[in-house]
Amino acid sequence: MHLATLVVLTGLVVGVYLTTRRKPPSLPLPPGPKPLPLIGNIHQAPKSHGWRTYQQWSKEYGPIVHVNMLGQHVIILSSTEVAHEILAKTGAAFSDRPRLFLATELALKGLNILMMNYTPQFRQHQRLHASVLNTTPAASYLPLQTLESRQLLHDLLNHASNPAGTDVQKYFQRTIASIIHTLLYGFRIADPEDPMLGELSRFNHEFSKFVQVGAHIVDMFPVLNNLPSFLAPWKEKAERHFQDKYALRRENFRRALEGETWNIAKHLKSLVQSDKIDMPMDELAFELGTIIDAALDGTADSLMWFVVACVTQDPEGTGFIARAREEIETVVGRERMPAPEDRGNLPYVSAIVEEVLRWRPVGPEGVPHLNKEEAAYNGYSIPANSVIVPNAWTISREESIFGPDADSFIPERWLVDADPTSDPDNDPQPKAQHKTLNKAMLTSVAGFGYGRRTCPGRHFARNVIWIVIAQLLWAFEIRPGIDEETGERIPVDPLACTYGLVMRSLPFKASFRPRGEWVRDALGGGDTFGVDLEGMLERIGAEVGKI
Repeated sequence: MHLATLVVLTGLVVGVYLTTRRKPPSLPLPPGPKPLPLIGNIHQAPKSHGWRTYQQWSKEYGPIVHVNMLGQHVIILSSTEVAHEILAKTGAAFSDRPRLFLATELALKGLNILMMNYTPQFRQHQRLHASVLNTTPAASYLPLQTLESRQLLHDLLNHASNPAGTDVQKYFQRTIASIIHTLLYGFRIADPEDPMLGELSRFNHEFSKFVQVGAHIVDMFPVLNNLPSFLAPWKEKAERHFQDKYALRRENFRRALEGETWNIAKHLKSLVQSDKIDMPMDELAFELGTIIDAALDGTADSLMWFVVACVTQDPEGTGFIARAREEIETVVGRERMPAPEDRGNLPYVSAIVEEVLRWRPVGPEGVPHLNKEEAAYNGYSIPANSVIVPNAWTISREESIFGPDADSFIPERWLVDADPTSDPDNDPQPKAQHKTLNKAMLTSVAGFGYGRRTCPGRHFARNVIWIVIAQLLWAFEIRPGIDEETGERIPVDPLACTYGLVMRSLPFKASFRPRGEWVRDALGGGDTFGVDLEGMLERIGAEVGKI
């Protein structure tokens, strides 16, 4: 046996033995499936779609579950209250990330804010993200988001109206990628077949696999990285991932700085230099790309789950689609498309957005946290350096909040009666049945994370998801594809999805038939690539510069 291999394997055995002989905590651990000696619960670890297993464990053991993975304590949280108490109210104590060696150190070289520990470096990155993604700057991007939504409608009108249906994922990905590239670098993406979109999709797919807790033996035993490359194939994969990703981000950053239009890359470079932030330009270039990752994974995938909801939960268009359309017809009419200014008067559309985010949280297992010190909760010990999993899938189905029908797509669950002191007869903007969003329920949306690790792009995401959904409902009859031989609808599995950090719907076909000629009239017949992009970006830059 190769000497290095023998040394590593010996260290592995000793490491497992020592980690399983740690001093027991002062309080009992949370309940969970019974572990085996030495290996703990590793034999029960889900091989895919862990959120299904976690949901079952929560039914058996309650909202806080403990499992032991080869000596590593893993705590799974499955209720809104527990997640907020442990992750949001404890400050920095639960704000670190577990050491996912493959993802964090090999594939990302410690440069991705999502996987950083709660350190000064993280807070610098967080500050930059907040400066361009908080509520106020996010509002300044609405004109661009509306423009790209209009382009999406144009693309669907011309390429997805066939009753047989079309796999439309590439059109939604182009839309979101174009918005974020325009903001970050100053250029739009016109072609859904652009090779860069394929590269971005590959990066996100690989990263989603790299970041899975418990999926890679090198995460539990980093000493294995000392093995020769032929025994450690993950090293080459991770290095290729980093080099390819870094090359693309560095080139786009260069292109942005040399361009004539305002863009976020220029804005943040200026902020780093003027505020003397300790961040090399190569690090800033890489970090900008993480915003693209999050937008494509979170926003584009949420929009695809909306389409899945349409074709599986309301294929006739007589349920939630009809109710939303009635609201839109009342408030907006047919002479123009819904706009961001209509949002306050379209509560049912807003309820659909929240229901999409709840029904299919794109990160169903959440992004894991790690606690620095031993803590206690409700009479249980949470040992130091435990991996804390916010089980977003089960939290999004909590019966006490969302009712017993949480697997169904029911936007009405988000609505309550509007303020009874208001006079609807004097309301110049009619609201459907004078309902409003139940704002108290919004804190139960698990998909954006908790505490100091809450997603900084949530305002950007909610804004564009709202615009696109409102305009799709206004413009199209969204139906399942039709089998051309049988004339029957092509079935779509509402749970068919990829496995990894992100829950992405598997390919399916849907038809987007325009509701009338007035849709073509409102779209103007042409695409949107002749607009004054430089002027739009200068106006956005002026607004962001005021913050």
